[in-house]
Amino acid sequence: MRIAAGCLLAALPDWGHMTAAQAEPLACDDGIKTAFHPDTDTVVVAVRLVKKGEELSAVDVPKPPVIAAADLCLVKLLVGPGVTVEKDPSARSYSQGIGIEVWLPTPTNWNERIRNYGGGGWVGGGHRFADQIGSKVPAIVNANMGYASGTTDAGQPWYQDGSFTFLSDGKVNAEAFRDFSVRAMVEQAVKTKQLVSLYYGKPAKYAYYDGHSQGGRQGYKIIQDHPELYDGYMIAAPALSIPMFGTTALYAQTVMKTDLGYTAIDKREAAAFAAKVDAANKRAVSACDRAGLGFLLNPFQCDYDPARDAAALCTGVAGNGVTGSNADPATCMSPREAIALDKIWFGATADGSFDAAQTPDSRSGKSLGAGQLWWTFTRGTAIGHLITSASTDNFALAMGDVSYAADASATSAIPITNRSTTSRNRWLELDYRDLADAVHKYVALQPTLFSDLATDKPDLRKLRDLGRKVVVYNGLADDAIPPAGNINYHERVAAAMGGHAEVQKFMRMYLLPGAAHSSQGRGYAINGKNDAVPLPKLPGNANQTPTREQDQFFTALVDWVEKGIAPGEITLTSRDNSVSYPACVYPLMTTWNGTGPATQASSYACR
Repeated sequence: MRIAAGCLLAALPDWGHMTAAQAEPLACDDGIKTAFHPDTDTVVVAVRLVKKGEELSAVDVPKPPVIAAADLCLVKLLVGPGVTVEKDPSARSYSQGIGIEVWLPTPTNWNERIRNYGGGGWVGGGHRFADQIGSKVPAIVNANMGYASGTTDAGQPWYQDGSFTFLSDGKVNAEAFRDFSVRAMVEQAVKTKQLVSLYYGKPAKYAYYDGHSQGGRQGYKIIQDHPELYDGYMIAAPALSIPMFGTTALYAQTVMKTDLGYTAIDKREAAAFAAKVDAANKRAVSACDRAGLGFLLNPFQCDYDPARDAAALCTGVAGNGVTGSNADPATCMSPREAIALDKIWFGATADGSFDAAQTPDSRSGKSLGAGQLWWTFTRGTAIGHLITSASTDNFALAMGDVSYAADASATSAIPITNRSTTSRNRWLELDYRDLADAVHKYVALQPTLFSDLATDKPDLRKLRDLGRKVVVYNGLADDAIPPAGNINYHERVAAAMGGHAEVQKFMRMYLLPGAAHSSQGRGYAINGKNDAVPLPKLPGNANQTPTREQDQFFTALVDWVEKGIAPGEITLTSRDNSVSYPACVYPLMTTWNGTGPATQASSYACR
């Protein structure tokens, strides 16, 4: 039986309204296989009792392991029908459905709440296999804390491998995108609630969603289309607008090929240019870092241009109003290299142009620059991977042709495998206009082939009217998803929903200086002192039994949902305890007062 995502909630029995008087808690054994049968598409693959102290190797961090803080019951589900058009079981596009893992604390350790966790990248994992663990570390830690915690492989088992997106005949796998884009998250929410009600004999008092990166996009998809599924949502570095940022991630390679005559396939040349880009990035931060932190509090205000910096240019070469003075061939730039970096920092255009006078508003996502297709990474962000590796998966999907994908010689990601053709690396044929056309094509195909993977609807009236709450945070040194794109989405929500003050009644966003892309927190400073970047305390491998104070943003969300206390400034402290300052509710930004010690929170304000 096939159930469309839009009809799913109506099609399933309402186990969520069981009461303690209706059922007794179940034992963690195979009796769950008999008792749990919410629909004909769902089977219980395995039930496993995890004993306190047991070591669990998660898919994202296999070692050191997560240690079960108390007894847990792990229930593994498979929800069909899967990809019905793919008939080859050996193809990576073949799938029998959506794998789901639900971690259930014992009844005495359960806090009567659900905290489901999202996936990352192309997701996947061992959710559907009895002898594997598919969940990432934070989901297991959530269970350690007393939450029932469900995760999903988003409909395919191949961890972080985008090969499933193409059928074995080379066509786009539209059924897989149905599950990946939306249906897996609906099933995750519904099945976790049903299983919780059955296992404990009563429903959860509150249900929360917690997701980072692709998991953040998954959460936003539910916020936009099915906000009734959770009471509160914590969203971090969401992969919104994939058709735009995913496709334009190839722009650096297009600039290099067109302007410098080499690409990531040319290992020596690409590595040399990446080193020069890194050196220029350090000079940008040094030029704009008034607080002397080694990272930028507001990178959107930084307009550093290597073509105007004599110390960035090779000795004797003419730049833009300066003559180069850098005698180090490993770090100095030619004018052509400096302009190439300016183009990369500006963001993709259809003709390779850039605006040296780009405004802070344009850099920050409030408006696109002249000719700009989408935003790019900030100065102060490590972008060497854009230089040494070609990110092609989304471009190939936009073209509907796997031959445009990179092979192992060109990408550090898992190369797409597909039997329809052995041809790869057609992305090398690209020019600026080709890339722009692919962006527009990918956007146009979203409703039909990709189940609106873009996830950028600004109308959140249903969420607001239901009284649900959302806390979002983005790192300003994010090196996987340009933060300006997510700021742009928030600005569009504000425009659609009556302004920032109205949006703050149900959704609040924080921008975190120096924070790079990581579900468990990662700082990036040009001086190498990454542990001196203030970061939120988060559940993870290094924080396996966190207190409320060690789970900062989620605690703020819970207090908003359950106590009506709206979050304000949240003080962040670096892991080496050397720097503290407030994270601010957007549109306010963390701002140093210019006179007090830049290491102390008292020297900062939200402005």
